[in-house]
Amino acid sequence: MALRKESRLRWFNAVITLVLIVLCNAILLGGLWLSGINLDFVLSEADLYNPAQGYCVGVAWTNVIGVDGPIKVCSEWLDTTDPTGQVHTLRRDEPLVMDADGNLYYERARNADFQLLLLIGFVILVLGSGMWVKRALLGWYRARLYESES
Repeated sequence: MALRKESRLRWFNAVITLVLIVLCNAILLGGLWLSGINLDFVLSEADLYNPAQGYCVGVAWTNVIGVDGPIKVCSEWLDTTDPTGQVHTLRRDEPLVMDADGNLYYERARNADFQLLLLIGFVILVLGSGMWVKRALLGWYRARLYESES
């Protein structure tokens, strides 16, 4: 009789595990989609021309937030630290901002680290909740199985 209960408990454990894998992944993908986070942007390096590490091969006039009128910026460059020899370019449709020191950065680049931190926190929350729900359901089922014995 105890062997049958252990078999039923193992079967319930397998079913709950599969259901929670699908459900937690659906929650993670739905949360990622609803948040609107652009993972290509968040996970990529904010690539701007650095005169100490590269050679400018293309210049363009660009509107920069914090500056009146367009300014000339290096839009294409070769990075000497990049072994691929790929020509790096400014991101399209990503506004540039000039800070008080005169350095350029992408407007949304400073929020990217915060968004990535929130995304990691959300993933940890969903996975932790899934593990807690699995443990609670297995405890409930185990108690129900052995309660019917007495």
